[in-house]
Parts: sequence; structure tokens; C-alpha cells
Amino acid sequence: MRQQDEDYFLNPPPGSAAARAVEFGIDLTLTLQNLRLTPEQRIRKLDAFIKDIANLKTAVRKQQLASGFILEQQTRND
Repeated sequence: MRQQDEDYFLNPPPGSAAARAVEFGIDLTLTLQNLRLTPEQRIRKLDAFIKDIANLKTAVRKQQLASGFILEQQTRND
């Protein structure tokens, strides 16, 4: 990534879309961090995130089943 592009995100010009994003509360350093990655690295990062979310959902589901939460919810909805 060119230094000029990094500077744009780190010090956005007043009135630019990047400046409005910062004013809205968006952390552009995260965007910059992702733009420093290659497309393949971004895909690998996304795949790892998706896998982690799937694992989290599985763990929550197991905990809910073990505690009887799912059965209680289904009974109330029937």
C-alpha cells in the first residue's frame, strides 16, 4: 500500500468520506489494517472468523441443550 493511501486513512482531509466516517465513530485503522493484507490473507482471515462463529454457535447450542433452555423455549412457543 502506498504511503499516500495510508495517510488518507490516518489523517483524512476535512469533508471527505473518510473524515465523515471518523466523525461517525468508525475506526479507520481497522480498515487500513485489512488493506495492508493481501486478498488471500483477507480471505483466510474471514474463513477463520466464520469457523470461530460456527464453533461459538455450536458451544452455545450444547450449553442450551444441557441446561434445558431449548426445551423450555419450545414448550412456551407451542
